[in-house]
Amino acid sequence: MEYKNIIVTTGDFVTTIVLNRPPMNSVNLGVREELFDAVTNIEKSKETRAVIITGAGEKGFSAGMDISDVANITRGPNGNDIMNAISRSTKPYIAAINGHALGGGCETAIACHFRIMTDNPKALIGLPEVNLGITPGWGGIQRLPRLLGKSRALDMILFSKRLTSAEAIAIGLVDKVVPAADLIKEATAFAVALTKRPPLAVAAVLEGISVGMEKGFDEGLKLDIEWSNKLAASKDAVEGITAFLQKREPNFTGE
Repeated sequence: MEYKNIIVTTGDFVTTIVLNRPPMNSVNLGVREELFDAVTNIEKSKETRAVIITGAGEKGFSAGMDISDVANITRGPNGNDIMNAISRSTKPYIAAINGHALGGGCETAIACHFRIMTDNPKALIGLPEVNLGITPGWGGIQRLPRLLGKSRALDMILFSKRLTSAEAIAIGLVDKVVPAADLIKEATAFAVALTKRPPLAVAAVLEGISVGMEKGFDEGLKLDIEWSNKLAASKDAVEGITAFLQKREPNFTGE
């Protein structure tokens, strides 16, 4: 698929997805189609071990659903399909929040495994849908309490709060706040560090946590055991143990 609404680049096992509809990078049918295609292909790619999602420009990570495109809301992949593909991915996703992350933009960020946000005081993150008499529709109602706890999530959603980066990090909504000029550099450094980890073991942890949180402890534990048996016979396990004994850095291949 040719991408017109997003920019996708890959290097050193890191794939960066830029939502490219500045200034606010709102989500229309084109973004949904392209983002779903990109995420689906990334999951199968051996050239990607970590993913960064960010927005074009400095004003918006994403303001969520493009209201002017509401006629297409039932066409193409549903926002939930995309968010679920991200949150259930066996490759870690990092949201590099360069500006406003509101509505579907916030839901995109919290679907990612990690969140790094600019310290720009004008950048806000939140789920303001209730102000319009509607509710977050792309998993925000389910994911936010898992991230913040029930009371904080309710407070944010019911009062349509928009938080600054300082407020967001104080409650654990984002993992790190950095100067705007350093955002992509910091996100990339973190992503590169993740690519050095053994890909199969990373996949096992991500899938195990996802299944455990969604289907319960017993289902998660069952998957953990399956992965443990699979990993014990992997080349990465042999490499990890050999490198440890030889006192050198391991070179994991994902096999």
